[in-house]
Amino acid sequence: MAPEQARVAFVFPGQGSQAPGMGRALRRTSAAARSAWQAADASYGTSLSRLTRDASDDDLRPTDVQQPAIVAASVAAFAAFNEVLGVDGATLGNGGYPVNVVALAGHSVGLVSAVVAAGCTPIGEAVALVRDRGRFMAAAAFEKPGRMAAVLGLDLDAVEDLTEAVRAEIPGSYLAVANVNAPGQVVVAGDLAAIDRIVSRGRKAGARRVIPLNVVGAFHSVAMLPAQAAMRDRLLAVGIAPPAVPVISNIDAGQLIDPSAIRAELANHIAAPVRWLDGIRAIEALGVRHIVEFGHGSVLTGMLRRTVNGIALHNVSDLDSACATAAALTRE
Repeated sequence: MAPEQARVAFVFPGQGSQAPGMGRALRRTSAAARSAWQAADASYGTSLSRLTRDASDDDLRPTDVQQPAIVAASVAAFAAFNEVLGVDGATLGNGGYPVNVVALAGHSVGLVSAVVAAGCTPIGEAVALVRDRGRFMAAAAFEKPGRMAAVLGLDLDAVEDLTEAVRAEIPGSYLAVANVNAPGQVVVAGDLAAIDRIVSRGRKAGARRVIPLNVVGAFHSVAMLPAQAAMRDRLLAVGIAPPAVPVISNIDAGQLIDPSAIRAELANHIAAPVRWLDGIRAIEALGVRHIVEFGHGSVLTGMLRRTVNGIALHNVSDLDSACATAAALTRE
């Protein structure tokens, strides 16, 4: 009997992976990537590809630009990879796909990219969805102003103790953990006064650094409950098919295999902490030997280097990396 192919997980980044010019090289070199961006442009309502090509950092800051651009760049990278493999992405998870993919995961809005890669919904519908997701989140942030900060060098228990102490000092504060990204990398979200206080007190509490993030709101916190409700209503109009392979939940690291569970996750995770580290531990438990990040930059790959041992890490962001990754995965 032939040995089983090496098990692989595909992951997709969220906010923080955007940059001016994202996706430009792949649009020039990959017909599949161009097709993905064209579908994104048609769905977005104006040329998203032109916006990203000509954008400044400030131009990409609005959530209703940034989030669709991230999803488009990630799905286009996945499409280019499939083009190199010589397969249609719809064959993911069955015997016709030359890579043994056992799980998909996405960080925050990257979850939508994962759902597209899993064959649940097409890119055009996904881009329109995340455009509205970004608008809902911006509106919620306007109503309940807040920010986020990354706490580096403290474990989760210590960060939770620190946030509890700061929250107790500020009447009405909603400061809380928002992302658990990697060992020693926890992101908090909350009201402006609480973020200022945790930034100033983090070093005294033992953190290596506390870095305010360049975002427009307190995402993945109770401030996003109105966006969560609006997203739940918006998802009623989105068709979602069963995934070709399980998608890992941001909320509890469980395997999402039912369309109703995916629909609930896409709404609920907006106001819930992203338990990314738990999701990666769940992927490790599947015996994965390779993890591939699709999209601009390598934000998730950087987190993974601090998290996993004995797993080969790959990033597909241009045609050269798509070819190198395809070769590495298909020769095993």
